[in-house]
Amino acid sequence: MKTKKAILRLGLEQWREIIAEQEVSGSKVSAYCRQHGVNEKTFYNWRKRLGGLRKPKPEGFIQIKTMKNGAGKVLRIQTPRGYRLEVEPGTEESYVQSILKVLAGLG
Repeated sequence: MKTKKAILRLGLEQWREIIAEQEVSGSKVSAYCRQHGVNEKTFYNWRKRLGGLRKPKPEGFIQIKTMKNGAGKVLRIQTPRGYRLEVEPGTEESYVQSILKVLAGLG
């Protein structure tokens, strides 16, 4: 685990990586910061500061995650534009495909 003192001395790229790691992890900021020894206020300050400097997500790629809920695994699909689709077990494939086509049309 990194110490808070060491984290305060990190540069721009390291903070960009920490912020990206938190976003990908799906954890709440408070939980992520606690787990990694990051000061939450410092994290938010850097995230705000780097907001305009974030590297854009490549167009055409979507983020797909599987999560467990009470009934089984849920598939979560997120498009580069921020649209989210959560698919419960047993959902018809054709239904999911039609929704994805609509989302693709929205750009």
